[in-house]
Amino acid sequence: MMTTPHTDRSRRTTVLRVAAATWLLLISAAVVIDHVSLTTQAEEAEDAMPGMPVTLLEARLAELARELEQQRQGPAALPLGRYESERLVLDQRLAALEKALDDWPSPDLQSLQTRIDRLEVRLATVRSAPMAPSRNPARVPAQPRPIEPAFRVIGVELRAGERFLSILPTDAAALAQARLLRAGETETGWRLEVIEDGGAVFRHGDEVRRLTVPER
Repeated sequence: MMTTPHTDRSRRTTVLRVAAATWLLLISAAVVIDHVSLTTQAEEAEDAMPGMPVTLLEARLAELARELEQQRQGPAALPLGRYESERLVLDQRLAALEKALDDWPSPDLQSLQTRIDRLEVRLATVRSAPMAPSRNPARVPAQPRPIEPAFRVIGVELRAGERFLSILPTDAAALAQARLLRAGETETGWRLEVIEDGGAVFRHGDEVRRLTVPER
């Protein structure tokens, strides 16, 4: 049985599409698992044939057909017995090759075609998928700057047996703006806790500062 041109073209088209799908799989890491599965299935399908790929069988079939035609158009002096024996051998070889082509597993071929179509759709989906926007690194909140007293200590004064702390605002232009604080009083949010030798302790919420009393 001779194959029709339509069947030959169909088989060649299938082989080319399998090769194209394999090339696409090599450049797409997203479908590498499907590539392995497809390769395994293709190898199993080839094992169902008598050890020859389709393209090789087709080439051999064409070669034998040419040989047969040459034998039939050979010189008239060829002995009839030899002609018939050689023709029989060629016909047997042609029949074997045609059977090998016909025995190509159609379900496996259809399954491969279905897998190729699915892979092509997946490749198109992967290529057209929008890239995820890059995430901006989370900003670490800035640590609040320590609160500093808006005044400076200029000395300690003793009045009626009680110690007072003399302070002056940092933006003051004259000593006349100085004021006296006793323990427990507050200046711009800073509470004077205690007056010590050589220093004074202030508190502002959780902030605690010890300011040095300058020596006179």
